[in-house]
Amino acid sequence: MENENGVQTQQPVQEQDNQPTQNEGQEEKPKVDFTPEQQKAISALLDSKIAKERTKAEQEKRDAIDKAIARTKMSAEERAKAEQKDREDEFNRKQQDLDRQLREVKTKSTLIDKGITTDLLPLVMGADDDETSQRLALLDRYVQKKVQEATEKLMRGKRNPINGNGGSNVSLSDNPWSAQGWNLTKQNEIFNQDPEKAQQMIAQAQPKQGFYVGKMN
Repeated sequence: MENENGVQTQQPVQEQDNQPTQNEGQEEKPKVDFTPEQQKAISALLDSKIAKERTKAEQEKRDAIDKAIARTKMSAEERAKAEQKDREDEFNRKQQDLDRQLREVKTKSTLIDKGITTDLLPLVMGADDDETSQRLALLDRYVQKKVQEATEKLMRGKRNPINGNGGSNVSLSDNPWSAQGWNLTKQNEIFNQDPEKAQQMIAQAQPKQGFYVGKMN
């Protein structure tokens, strides 16, 4: 294109659209790939679940057809009684489901109060409140027994017994601080090995001598 002075000019070039595309700047979600063995196992699980659901649906359908056929052969009075029974059965089923849910909540709350993991719920929740209480009592006794055993084991470790006997279990004749078993050499040996045990034995013997190893001045 020429202007009035005869100088040729060019049409302005339309700027390219620099706007990012719709998916530009978005992180792509990582693709999860399964091995053939994993894929086969997953497919088998899905097929099994689908087959069970299909069998259940087909059985329910057959039961409904059989029920409908049977109802057509009933008198009006018999049909009314059958429908009444259906309503009662449905009500009882819903009531049982509600009772189970309430019992589950109560059992979970009890486990939490006792400091026990709720993973044990299937083991302790019974068919009714009485059975659940019995199972909880058994579990509680079991836990208390284990706690007692652990406590006794810890205490035995703290005593650090010598020759298999703790300080409080040593007979007076074997206690070097007692009148019957007085022995300064053994007193010194035990005191150097285990001062805590020595103090226990001293407390047991109640020595009357004016001097003994471990005496508190």
